Amino acid sequence: MMTRAALFAVCILLPVSVYAQTQQLFSHGDPTPEEQLMLEYVNRARANPAEEGIRLMDTQDPRVQGAYQYFKIDAAATKKAFTTYPQRPPLAFHSKLIESSRNHSKDMDQNNFQGHTSSNGDQLDKRYQKVGYASMGMYGENVAAYSESVWHGHCGLNVDWGEENQKELGHRRNIMNFDNAVYTEIGVGILYNGKGLMSGSVGPYVVTQNFGIGSQRYITGVVYDDKNKNGFYDIGEGLAGVKVVPNRGSYYAVTSTSGGYAFPYSGSSSITVVASEGGLAAPVSRNVTVDGSNVKVDFTASATAQGPGAVVLSKPANNATGVAPVVTLEWGKSTFAESYEWQVATTNQFTAGSIVASGSETKQSAQIQAPQCNARFFWRVRGKNIAGTGAWSNVFAFTTAGKLPTATAAISPKGPKLADAKDVVTFTWNQSTDATKYHFRVKQTAAPFSVVYEDTAVVSTSTNVGSSVFGNGTFAWEVRPKNACGMSGWSTPAEFTLTVTSVEDAEVVAGGLQIRPQPVAERAMLHVSPSLEGLCTVRICSIDGSEVLTQQHVIHQGATVLSVDVSSLAAGAYTVQLVSPSGFKLQTLMIK
Repeated sequence: MMTRAALFAVCILLPVSVYAQTQQLFSHGDPTPEEQLMLEYVNRARANPAEEGIRLMDTQDPRVQGAYQYFKIDAAATKKAFTTYPQRPPLAFHSKLIESSRNHSKDMDQNNFQGHTSSNGDQLDKRYQKVGYASMGMYGENVAAYSESVWHGHCGLNVDWGEENQKELGHRRNIMNFDNAVYTEIGVGILYNGKGLMSGSVGPYVVTQNFGIGSQRYITGVVYDDKNKNGFYDIGEGLAGVKVVPNRGSYYAVTSTSGGYAFPYSGSSSITVVASEGGLAAPVSRNVTVDGSNVKVDFTASATAQGPGAVVLSKPANNATGVAPVVTLEWGKSTFAESYEWQVATTNQFTAGSIVASGSETKQSAQIQAPQCNARFFWRVRGKNIAGTGAWSNVFAFTTAGKLPTATAAISPKGPKLADAKDVVTFTWNQSTDATKYHFRVKQTAAPFSVVYEDTAVVSTSTNVGSSVFGNGTFAWEVRPKNACGMSGWSTPAEFTLTVTSVEDAEVVAGGLQIRPQPVAERAMLHVSPSLEGLCTVRICSIDGSEVLTQQHVIHQGATVLSVDVSSLAAGAYTVQLVSPSGFKLQTLMIK
């Protein structure tokens, strides 16, 4: 049976170890990374058809989804169909099938066609004969000469898009073997020419898959470094030159350029397979049970050890003193570690209640804010990878430097205070030793005793606040110094009684603009002259003159109230300016 196909490839070789002296090296050929990736897609689909159906139909690849729409693929029906297919053993690369697949892809590229008959008239059986391959029974072929990528080719062949293809599902039958003889061997030939339909040519990826049934059964798989941590082989991740050796049998393999391998086995029961050398820093073994079918055994570089190697701490040095409260922790690289877990505690036992900071990093450093100055802390680090966590490092200790700033005291204002509406109230206090900033706040002295004004980062020993923020009344203010070690206590509250001796001229501008009632809540009700009409601009500024809100409103003839949404503004005092279409400006004060 013949069909057409997607992109595909794999590498195979046999194990080498102490058994290599009596075992024979087996090679599955030298597939490219693209061909290996195609094989990984195919074998993943055969291992779990239902999940692959979901991947195929839910892919975010716009080119694939575009093809689904063009060919009117029913996503729900396709997913359902894949739930009915049986699980099939993995396919192993065969060097002769790779050769025949590549020959046909090259022929389609050079002669600009897609089909199963060669440009010289050869059918698939003839092409198999020319490379010296004979299948024991059924054989098949898939071609996808207009693939946009390896994944695009796999989707096209396994979904089998196209009106006639959807009726026959020939490509899908070859890949999934859901109603015909089960293939054991495959060849994939992928050629990239950078062309395609838009240039009137096949491409950019020209794909051929050749299938057959051999007399041997294989342990096959791929050895790779999962750089993107997706748990699946990708181009550029294969590890070449890795010896893959079983503890019994006549063959072993060495991974090919793509990281793939395969070797024949016989018998049943358990086999231990060891991968070593090449890109692996340490040997890793896998126990598999074989039953006369192909078996897939993959190895990843991050799982070659039982866990990550030891971590050596570097900074702060053990028992370091005078460490700044903002502490940078640094450590050396752990073999096989993909990330690092760290802890800082007040005891070297790291009990749950003693841990003051912890985290996970992919880099070899972390930064923390120590919760105390002049205090001793302990820290440790361990590596992590998909095989598990390594042992904790030796415990280092460090003592933080610094001390809390000294207390401060209020100087002024105290008692009665007169101010014009446009004036500022100047608050001053004593200098605190070791302080880098000050937290300043003013509160009402009557219920509900709420904060009227607050600034958490004053850098000097004084600050100015517009008198209009407070209005008439009695208030209490206080300050607390702060630095990297923390904050000292609040100063003793100082009370002052403010009397505003005038109002803003803007509140009585001819034509009138008032906000009633004050303070406002979610909306400010602007009372305007009935003579204003048209598109007006409302500008609201903070006391320092910074514009915080600008809105445009249409005032209809005879209207006297304009509602402005100020829910986004924090509590405080603001100036409100209304600019009429003629340019006439009205201004007033708003307390929120």
